[in-house]
Amino acid sequence: MREQPCLLCLVAQGKIQAQKVFEGDRTIAVMNTREPQARGHVVIFPKHHATALHEMDSQDLGEVAVVARTIANAQGLENYNLLHNAGALAGQTVFHAHFHLIPKWSEQEGLRCSWKTDAGFDQQESYLKIREALNAAR
Repeated sequence: MREQPCLLCLVAQGKIQAQKVFEGDRTIAVMNTREPQARGHVVIFPKHHATALHEMDSQDLGEVAVVARTIANAQGLENYNLLHNAGALAGQTVFHAHFHLIPKWSEQEGLRCSWKTDAGFDQQESYLKIREALNAAR
């Protein structure tokens, strides 16, 4: 079976047209016209292919953050979400790292989520595991 070409790589290569609001040396930002969750919903992604944030080059990740801030300021946003889904289980459907800048103009428009405040997860084991991995990486 033949693997499908990466949608966002094709946009970066200019083979698929998109409403680009920003293009830099490392990053592109386009209007989300396929499934916008709010007016001004923008998708920001690195030109260099990486599947998710943990595979991204540090410079690409830094530029994505700066571009997200710049676009949020350009829209005058005070309420918004910056969303990245990594992996199918987390909801990723386009397997090129990308970040959704989703304005929250009202209760009805934008991302809707609710946090469980009583999930009862014990964080101690994860805390120790993360600290051990970070200390080993030094």
